[in-house]
Amino acid sequence: MLQFRDPIDDERRDEIIEAMANQIVRFGMTVPAIFFLEMSKPLSFIGGQAMHFFAPIVGVFFDTFEDYAFFFDNRDNVELLIQRLELAAMEEKAEEKKAKEAKKESKKETKKAKRWKKGSALDEAMNMESDGNRETDSPEEGPKE
Repeated sequence: MLQFRDPIDDERRDEIIEAMANQIVRFGMTVPAIFFLEMSKPLSFIGGQAMHFFAPIVGVFFDTFEDYAFFFDNRDNVELLIQRLELAAMEEKAEEKKAKEAKKESKKETKKAKRWKKGSALDEAMNMESDGNRETDSPEEGPKE
């Protein structure tokens, strides 16, 4: 007997969105995916219906295929996925900016430490030179034997 599944609930929809978004971000395809989803959003219902058509064949190999078909039946789900990808792109950009600032600060500290070392080495050389002059030029003691 042929069994029909119920459409996905909100919890399952959110799981699918997170899974898809994580895979897209992992492969570094956030921007192309957003472009593709924006372009194909009007066709998402047709794509979902095509997935339902192929579900008896493809469903043998993949358990979640029909869940994805129900996901793409609703254009609002595609919009939620796009919003999640945009959020991930902003988070990634913020992390890159933070890392860049940390690298810049580290470089600044390294430069500062090098200047300080250079300055202290110069001070030591000046002190050694002035100490050497005091020993030989002191009029009270006279020449050393």
